[in-house]
Amino acid sequence: MTKRRALWLVPLLLTVHNAEEALFIHRVLPLPAEHLPAPLRGQVPAVTLPQFLIALGVATVLPYVVALACGREWERRRWVFLLVALQATMALNVLSHVGSAVMLGGYSPGLVTALAINLPFSVYLLRRAIREQWVASGWSLLAAAVVIHGPVLLGVMALAGLVSRIGS
Repeated sequence: MTKRRALWLVPLLLTVHNAEEALFIHRVLPLPAEHLPAPLRGQVPAVTLPQFLIALGVATVLPYVVALACGREWERRRWVFLLVALQATMALNVLSHVGSAVMLGGYSPGLVTALAINLPFSVYLLRRAIREQWVASGWSLLAAAVVIHGPVLLGVMALAGLVSRIGS
């Protein structure tokens, strides 16, 4: 598979995953506090369905913007790094889905595609990106994934909350 095709799979497969989440998230939102670990109760803000769907839309469109920014120059290291970092974030997201399934005592929206698609593709793409030196190091990808899956995602969720309140 060419580098370009492999990198275009990042937004495409993320879209499949986000579609699963969008279709089934209504079953768990709003998440009752008793499903959260005791230390997190009262610490995690309630997420509404409109807020989640807006944030999911942003998270779905952003990788396409990054892939388009690469244009025909698939050697533009910062854009390639960002696409690979988004896939590293999806690898980290697999752990979050497994943890959510444990907390919920069953299916967590996005679990099937996280395990069946994101996990194997993440292993493939991350190993290839490091082996072929598309990125400087695996550690930089891990750091980027933690930042994207943590503070960046929380910021997108907060902005989505504002937009959903304004729209209602």
